[in-house]
Amino acid sequence: MSDNKYKHPEGRASLFVNKYKEKETQPDMKGSMTDLNGNEFEIAGWKGQTQNGEEKISIQISKPYVKNDSGSEKEESDGLPF
Repeated sequence: MSDNKYKHPEGRASLFVNKYKEKETQPDMKGSMTDLNGNEFEIAGWKGQTQNGEEKISIQISKPYVKNDSGSEKEESDGLPF
């Protein structure tokens, strides 16, 4: 991950249209956020409807992915092997 990556101010986030969506199960939007403690997360959003037919966006928050030395991606961890 580049050191020049934009970091949101605490409590802020941005979502963008997922230009790489190929399957219905993939998010309609992707982005990043910084929580109130300064921790960075990735966010994803899916468009949908409530039972009453109102439009909604369902959000998922996850830890950022980082590339390891072998070039494959893994979830950032707290150093535990599991």
